[in-house]
Amino acid sequence: MKKFCSTFLIFLLLTPVYAQKSDQLTIRGELLTDQRILMKADHDWAWNETRLDLKLDKRSGKVKFFGNVWLKHLGGPATLQSSGLYSKDQISPWNLDLREAYAEVSGFVFENLDLKVGRQRIAWGTADRFNPTSNLNPFDLEDVFDFGRQQGSEALNLTWHFNDRFSLQGVYLPFFRPSNLPLGLFSGVLAQPFSLPGDLRLSGHTDKLLMPRHNFAEGATTGIRFKGFALNYDFSVSYIYGRDGISLMQSARIVPLLTFPYVNVEAALTFPRNHIFGGDVAGSIGSVGVWAEAALFVPQKEIIQSIDLSLLYPESPVPVISDSITLEKKTWLKLAVGADYTFHKGTYLNVQYLHGFLHERGQGNLNDYLILAIEKSFWNDQFLLRPIAGGMVVSDWSKPSENFAVFYTPEFIYKGIDNFQIGMGVFVFEGKGQSLFTGFKDFNMLQFKAKLSF
Repeated sequence: MKKFCSTFLIFLLLTPVYAQKSDQLTIRGELLTDQRILMKADHDWAWNETRLDLKLDKRSGKVKFFGNVWLKHLGGPATLQSSGLYSKDQISPWNLDLREAYAEVSGFVFENLDLKVGRQRIAWGTADRFNPTSNLNPFDLEDVFDFGRQQGSEALNLTWHFNDRFSLQGVYLPFFRPSNLPLGLFSGVLAQPFSLPGDLRLSGHTDKLLMPRHNFAEGATTGIRFKGFALNYDFSVSYIYGRDGISLMQSARIVPLLTFPYVNVEAALTFPRNHIFGGDVAGSIGSVGVWAEAALFVPQKEIIQSIDLSLLYPESPVPVISDSITLEKKTWLKLAVGADYTFHKGTYLNVQYLHGFLHERGQGNLNDYLILAIEKSFWNDQFLLRPIAGGMVVSDWSKPSENFAVFYTPEFIYKGIDNFQIGMGVFVFEGKGQSLFTGFKDFNMLQFKAKLSF
């Protein structure tokens, strides 16, 4: 790993020299620092990230290369023992993340056929950041507040252009990669609820992932999309046969301890397969931009959660199993509908309705979200103010006052220097009941961000 990183850094040092001699190589990037502090009395640090985002782009005739690499420092010291003081990786954690690296060929074999092969981000859908139809790449949930972020995936991506308005795209991803879960203080916000029977109390928990085999069928994801432009609207229809990147509990075994009623739970987690039929449209009505996007999920099979209680009843002649359905073989629909408008004096309004968030699945388990943002630039666009940003969610319309969440994320940004901006914002959460944003109530934060683009 150290040898690879050293080679990579030498490449970065030499690349600008080469770039001066050839206009075929483009280097772009950002330097970002993102700091968040809890508003609680102790003001603990909630997030500490410094990220170098590099994009490399080179074209030679019909062939184009694109690469995107993140070099990140993330979090505070990760050692609780003096032995860790000998490791810079534990004192100052960092990682190298290859986001994308692919070759793109225009006019591959046929003039109308384009090929893209390698690690790539395949973005489908027209909604703003929340795209129900974009399910080829796994979600990147490392920063749970960076909504819509996805990982790159190794893929074979072919697009046939019928003309300049209509195209047909086929995608094959040979490997299944699960979504990575949130880090740090937010690591438990997507944990699946699990209730122990009777008066049992949980002492410890272990699990194993039932990963699909890495072969041409079990671990693969395929997709096809027809895209077009007609009547001044962009539209597409799509189909994906793939797996959910967030695991679902399939079975568990209850292991009693000597300190009964305390028990350990040994769980097995699976990644369900789905057929996903999608469609989206985007355009404008007068001067108002509008979009709509929907995805119909059809699970391949029902997931039954089996809880093995046999060790609690050693005298029973037969295994004691408690079964419950965690994912019915019933379709569910995710939806995003939105609009944006810029007023005469430059105030920008963006509003979007969502039915079903990225981690929600199963008929009857999708919540309703309303997301709103208003922003205004002033003083010759040197300052940007978002006085209203955030939204609300209702998880049970029969008792909305007991099942809701409100999130408020205003921001103030200074942009008076070319290619540089610095800003400050807050995250405030409130609510009742069971929803993702209700779980953030203890994480109200102040945020400081700075970004340099080059």
